[in-house]
Amino acid sequence: MEQAYRNARVVTRDEDFIGSVLVRDGVIAAVDPGPGAVGEDFDGDVLMPGVVDLHTDALEKHFFPRPNIDWNPVSAAVTHDAACLSVGVTTVFDSLSVGSYNASVARDRDNIGRLTDGLLAARDGGMLKADHRLHWRCETPSDELTERLPPLASHPMTALFSMMDHTPGQRQYRNIELHLNNWRERGMDEDAIARRLDEIRDRQARNAASNARFVAELAKAMGVALASHDDEDVEHVDEAADLGATVAEFPVTRQAAERARARGMTVVMGGPNLIRGGSYSGNVPASELADAGLLDAFASDYVPRSLVECAFALATAPFGWSLPRAVASVTATVADAVGLSDRGAVAEGRRADLLRVRPIRGLPVLRGAWVAGERAA
Repeated sequence: MEQAYRNARVVTRDEDFIGSVLVRDGVIAAVDPGPGAVGEDFDGDVLMPGVVDLHTDALEKHFFPRPNIDWNPVSAAVTHDAACLSVGVTTVFDSLSVGSYNASVARDRDNIGRLTDGLLAARDGGMLKADHRLHWRCETPSDELTERLPPLASHPMTALFSMMDHTPGQRQYRNIELHLNNWRERGMDEDAIARRLDEIRDRQARNAASNARFVAELAKAMGVALASHDDEDVEHVDEAADLGATVAEFPVTRQAAERARARGMTVVMGGPNLIRGGSYSGNVPASELADAGLLDAFASDYVPRSLVECAFALATAPFGWSLPRAVASVTATVADAVGLSDRGAVAEGRRADLLRVRPIRGLPVLRGAWVAGERAA
């Protein structure tokens, strides 16, 4: 089966030009300069690879659309899939937390099982159009991580592990007063806050180091990529890199990003950080790392739409990245970081995950999405 696209602004890994693309049996068969003579006319719209998102929390929101109100998990997966495709995400790493001390009801033992079973049933039933994988976010201070993670990790869609530590006073929550004020706003008094802090810090002291090793060993045994999360300083980065982490996800300081780059890790920032103009927690702005040449890629975190916006934002002032370099930050660079060498670029032999995008009034608008050559949005 063949499809052809012509008169497109084709964005490859190294250049962009008006050209045409031929797809055969779900794989890119040819990429040629010039407007072309046959196929769907893109009318100068951008033709770029489908977005690869290695961290989105959005699946949970469809499973529990309101607190304590659950939705059919298969239906939730289908809705989530459509939402991702509508903003150009064709490869989705659905991130789910294991051992989080402030876990929502969506993350309890039974519901994580229901959610992942629903995702698999939707995939195997042919109900999903994007390529979905599981990213296990592993809270290393947890008392139950070593018990809970192995059966979850055996899920056939497992593709990424990350090591997290959300103990207040460091990493994501290094501004401890900002974090504690959230507890106060929820009605906790100072004695309750002190008790909770003591409990969390005790768990960190007992478990964090050994659990990080456990996660790293499991990732290595399964041949799955490993990421660090919210690194704050050189020590955090070195600990993760020494354990085999190759992705530094959301470093919270420039120092951590510099060290991650020195250790050969892919530095990934949250898309909302760039689009909103900074971190909501007061951590290093993605724009600062972009200006310093310390930013490699983005993940959506909590706004999948942010990724295609990041690509086009970086290609304009004040950043001025080339469009190929900017697009790679949400496609090829991400795919390479997690070992997906079959996608992420408009090139012969790559999987035909493609987007048609038109910038309108400064915003990239999706006009079409294809997954392995099939129209998906």
